[in-house]
Amino acid sequence: MAIWRSVPAGDARRWWNLKDTAELDGIVESAPAVRLGKVATCGCEPEPASPARRVADLLFLRGTLPEQFADEEVDAYVLPLLNEELRDALLDAFQPGDNDLPTLGAGDREEITIFLDKHMGARVLTTSRGEVIEARLDHRRSC
Repeated sequence: MAIWRSVPAGDARRWWNLKDTAELDGIVESAPAVRLGKVATCGCEPEPASPARRVADLLFLRGTLPEQFADEEVDAYVLPLLNEELRDALLDAFQPGDNDLPTLGAGDREEITIFLDKHMGARVLTTSRGEVIEARLDHRRSC
């Protein structure tokens, strides 16, 4: 999902802590997105692998520990900025893995690449719903 609007830092914190955010939740509903694929949640470690899970995990890490990826001081919680380095990391994470569950079909890599290139400079995150869920990459969030 791509987020172009500025979002209060408190909303980023609430988002990553799975809390409702009145402003950000509304933005997400209409944000441009691309299908990443399904993620299975089983409550075990490690969770079942899939390209969509690796992308969601990477964005969660970038959003909750941004100081590990920034050259400057940043807020404690952010919506990651899509730049070339993050684009490449997301596409690397999306590569099929030997341990991926075959029933968790991945989105189309070419569509994802086009989406990322089109939304360079936006803030990005994933959304998901349900026990076996669709994860979507959105490009409208920012901090």
